Amino acid sequence: MGYKTDQLLIVVSILEGRHFPKRSRHVLVVEAKFDGEQLSTDPVPHLEQPQFATELAWELDKKALHQHRLQRTPIKLQCFALDTLTSAKESVGYVVLDLRAAQEKKQAPKWYSLLSSKYTKFKPEVQLNISLETDTKPAVDAFKAKEAPPRSSKVPGELDPKTLVPILNEAEGYHQIGPVEYCKDYFVLSVTIAFATQLEQLIPSTLRLPGPRPEFFFYYSLLGNDVTNEPFNNLINPDFEPERASVRIRSTAEVLCMYLSVQPKLQVRLFFTGECTV
Repeated sequence: MGYKTDQLLIVVSILEGRHFPKRSRHVLVVEAKFDGEQLSTDPVPHLEQPQFATELAWELDKKALHQHRLQRTPIKLQCFALDTLTSAKESVGYVVLDLRAAQEKKQAPKWYSLLSSKYTKFKPEVQLNISLETDTKPAVDAFKAKEAPPRSSKVPGELDPKTLVPILNEAEGYHQIGPVEYCKDYFVLSVTIAFATQLEQLIPSTLRLPGPRPEFFFYYSLLGNDVTNEPFNNLINPDFEPERASVRIRSTAEVLCMYLSVQPKLQVRLFFTGECTV
């Protein structure tokens, strides 16, 4: 089993924030994009000092790193506020990191002001660190998930999966599934619509769409929250940014599996605006 000695990791540490407004119905997510690949943090409560405590990493070799530095390829971190009731997503600002600042010697984290911030009165900042690490993991194990430790929690025998209903804790920004005494663990349920194709086959041949450029969008329900994506115009070659909707859940793995086992399949529907004719 060989080791990839020329492989590096670009690691961006997203530690915490400050000067944010408190929004009890919302959670914060930071999405980081580098060279077309996007990673994101888990949602955290939208507090004055949100605690992200997350590391995001991209793998590349030394030759690619040199090329990206010559081209000054940026790492863009976009901060979003997600409404836990409606799953609406709004940008609250962004930070652009210079790849040339990444060094193998660990640097002290710095505070960065959010650019184009939605919260102009608060001037929020995030504490970040960018570094380079040598990837010494075996190649065959690079994407192997660690086994979960055995759990000691038990599911009450009288619990009926059909009676499990998500209960929103608006103050904490999560849905509770199961009796409170069993809800010890946090989970994040996410759905991402990344791309679509052959959507024209969903439109009946007898249906005449409205106007020269009708707008289309997707709709689905996530734990009772209505979710829609940004509209697009081209049905043959739909072009839209991947959008992720997430909800936080407090439960146990056993109870959550029971709940999901009796849920219907997720239905994603295609809608368009305007009146049509047949």
